[in-house]
Amino acid sequence: MARKKKIKPEVLPDPEAWMTTFADLISLMLTFFILLVSMSTLDKTGLQDISTYFEKAVSVLNSGAGTEINIIRPLELQRIVTPRELMLAMRQNSNSILKNSSLKHSVRALIVKNRLYLRMEDTALFAEGSAKLKAKHIQALKRLAKMLATSPGMISVNGHTDNRFKPNRQFSDPWSLSLARAASVLHILEAEGVNPARLSLAGYGPSRPVSTDATIYGRERNRRVDIVVYK
Repeated sequence: MARKKKIKPEVLPDPEAWMTTFADLISLMLTFFILLVSMSTLDKTGLQDISTYFEKAVSVLNSGAGTEINIIRPLELQRIVTPRELMLAMRQNSNSILKNSSLKHSVRALIVKNRLYLRMEDTALFAEGSAKLKAKHIQALKRLAKMLATSPGMISVNGHTDNRFKPNRQFSDPWSLSLARAASVLHILEAEGVNPARLSLAGYGPSRPVSTDATIYGRERNRRVDIVVYK
């Protein structure tokens, strides 16, 4: 029986072919480690630039509610946001500060023409015919004042009354009462670090109502102290 002839392969296998794949792997690993080293040796300036970028890239609005008050720093945001966005941030800050305070339901934060109005009911802050702040609300006002101290803009504290003012021993007209009430709030702001150069004071009496004086509800809305942040 004739023996079968062995067929010689046209191309012999290269015993060192694995070196090509291995070399590619080594090249990729070397590139990866070079990248890691370059990222781990950023200079201080580069790290500061990255940190500043992320600080400025935060949303104007806070994230969900937590156990601690998360205050946005408007002095940092004012360079990259519009005036209205800045007011929105300040409004949310004020709402966060007053959320669990005695003034939670007595302060309304409004934005009108790029001005922030922190509108406070006079019945919450003062006894009838008095300009002395109620002690239970002073702490809440101090927390609000600290936020305003680190915020940009001018601040006007404006007092208002209704048209049914009754003179008493201390105040003979509604203008003097509204001015004295505004001054009581302004003193809190100044004591908590708001620059006096940013502050102004006005007592408008019944001359600038926001509702009708014909109803009890309307008169309650007209009797107020407004902290106005502008510019």
